[in-house]
Amino acid sequence: MFVAASLLAAAVVAQIPPAPRPRTDLITLRPTVVPAGDSRIAYMGRVAFAPDGAHLGFPGIVIRFVYRGPAPTLRLEAGSPDCYFNLACNGWDPVVIRLRPGANEIHLPSGAAPPSGWLVELVRRTEAWQGLATFQGLILPEGCDLLPPPPWPPRKLMFIGDSITCGEYVERFPPEDDNSPRTTNAARSFGMLLARWLNAQVHLVSYGGRGVMRDWQGNTNVNNAPQFFQRTMPDDPASRWDHAAYVPDVVVISLGQNDFSKDLPDEAVYTKACDDFVGEVRAAYPGAALVLAEVSLFGDTPGTPDRAKRDQLHRVLAAVAARRRAGGDARIVDAPVRYYPGTPTNAHTVAFQDEQIAQELLGPIRALAGW
Repeated sequence: MFVAASLLAAAVVAQIPPAPRPRTDLITLRPTVVPAGDSRIAYMGRVAFAPDGAHLGFPGIVIRFVYRGPAPTLRLEAGSPDCYFNLACNGWDPVVIRLRPGANEIHLPSGAAPPSGWLVELVRRTEAWQGLATFQGLILPEGCDLLPPPPWPPRKLMFIGDSITCGEYVERFPPEDDNSPRTTNAARSFGMLLARWLNAQVHLVSYGGRGVMRDWQGNTNVNNAPQFFQRTMPDDPASRWDHAAYVPDVVVISLGQNDFSKDLPDEAVYTKACDDFVGEVRAAYPGAALVLAEVSLFGDTPGTPDRAKRDQLHRVLAAVAARRRAGGDARIVDAPVRYYPGTPTNAHTVAFQDEQIAQELLGPIRALAGW
């Protein structure tokens, strides 16, 4: 009986199939979410970090990372339908990205990057009044790795200005709508062009329509240059910029056309306002070279209102620079900029005119910085 029972038990056990092994090919691997503040993501420009990501207000901010393996997904949020970016890989010509209002996921083209990695750069084309944006980080698929990004150049530039400095409408050509936000491209502004020529980092601390003491409509109760110069997010008084976080070798100030938009300001009052603002910049960056650049929108024809504006601004900038040099500040100069008429329907400069402005400022920057 014992032998028979044992054989029966063995037969029953033999009929029970072994437990199946798990199918590893059916396991769904979760992607890795990398936050915007990860050390493998590099930024150039004024960025306000918050729990939801890196907030971007000023134009020309550059986000850089290197990946290998399958392509990651970029996560961004836009505050308006007018937030545009350039997206480039390994220095190739960029493509234009227009964000939808709200959350966006930008999928990079499929196909694995080589072991050495691919360098991706995202550049904010548009400026604060055209909509704020937030970079919320990356989604890495299985097998995608982030590598340390290359360092930024050691030289540092800063350009403080208005819409011309922002590169507003710089890519327009008739019959394209001259006022389309897509034609704004900070990456083709004279400041960012100079940074490429001089192999330098660059911050565009600029806001369209603003001046030293009043905006293009004559308003003095808005955040003009003395206000937004002190901020990380130009429209947020609580967003204070730490000037020690980026110490430029050269600061170019290109302001005035909006102060003169309605009429000629009182010259003594405007001279003091400019001198006070230059003093703020000098206090923030005691060792920087300061270039006070004239503006490109005022015509040259004698006897015209534009010529009166050009002449007065020239006198003001020359007086401020001379007074400070007489006071012992040897690293300041005023720099002329010729008139560039834009197009028949819009006075803003276009890209090849920005290149000419850059050529005019290259000499004074090199001379003052010793480059």
